[in-house]
Amino acid sequence: MASELARVGFIGLGSMGVGMAANVIGAGYPLVVMGNSRREPVERLLKLGATEVKSPSEMAAQVDVVILCVTTSEIVEEIVFGESGLLNGMDHPFMLIDCGTSRPESTLKIGDELSKRGCSMLDVPLGRSAEAAESGTLNMMAGGSDADFASAKPLLETMSENLFHVGALGVGHKLKLINNGFSMSVACLIAESIKTAEKAGVDLQLLYDVMAAGPNRSDFFDWVMAGPLTGDESKLQFSLANGYKDIGYFNSMAEANGVDVSMPKDAEAILKKVVEAGNGDDTIPSLVRHWKDA
Repeated sequence: MASELARVGFIGLGSMGVGMAANVIGAGYPLVVMGNSRREPVERLLKLGATEVKSPSEMAAQVDVVILCVTTSEIVEEIVFGESGLLNGMDHPFMLIDCGTSRPESTLKIGDELSKRGCSMLDVPLGRSAEAAESGTLNMMAGGSDADFASAKPLLETMSENLFHVGALGVGHKLKLINNGFSMSVACLIAESIKTAEKAGVDLQLLYDVMAAGPNRSDFFDWVMAGPLTGDESKLQFSLANGYKDIGYFNSMAEANGVDVSMPKDAEAILKKVVEAGNGDDTIPSLVRHWKDA
């Protein structure tokens, strides 16, 4: 596969995917897209020169690379193995690039089946925000063979500022789950710290000023703290439902490896309560408000 000439398919045109896809077509790659419920991102990409298909099987017949940016391993497996899935439409080998946050064991299962069909796979989860997706400055952590990474590198560079080849297939998703298990646990700790500060009569701006002057300050800390300080819960466009899903995947991975992770388990219970109360579509910074009200 000559990456600079590859025909690229993109499924998952949410807040991250639409910007990524726009950068792919902006770099000159022929682009085929498949929408879901919202027409706006599809129409945006069609105006840039993309073409549209209605199913993964239809896409597989037209492209050399399929990029997925969807939310769960179950959705990825349906796209690959389903009745109208990629493997039921392929008439030539293709490369699958999963940019979501998936279960590593599912990734390895998919990769094994693709290999049997002459196809290849990279797991390339993402770091940074929707703004970085728009500007092509994402962090990407790619798992897969040296040859597959080298083949896909020019394409991945259209969407990223920092691109890491982290090892074999599945390692990218393992790293991403560790990252998200950590960050979701921290989000819950921030929410509980703020609730404690309020009950103890500590001014939240003062709390921020003191903590931000030391090593506790980070972009993530700023994004979550912006909610209670300014009412702006949009600094991190990542939903509570996705956070709950990701920390569940992390806890399952830890358990499978014989690690008893107490704090992430507590964080999963907090996120479960908030999501089941009907707040799953709200952003992670809203956790502070919802946990205060819990």
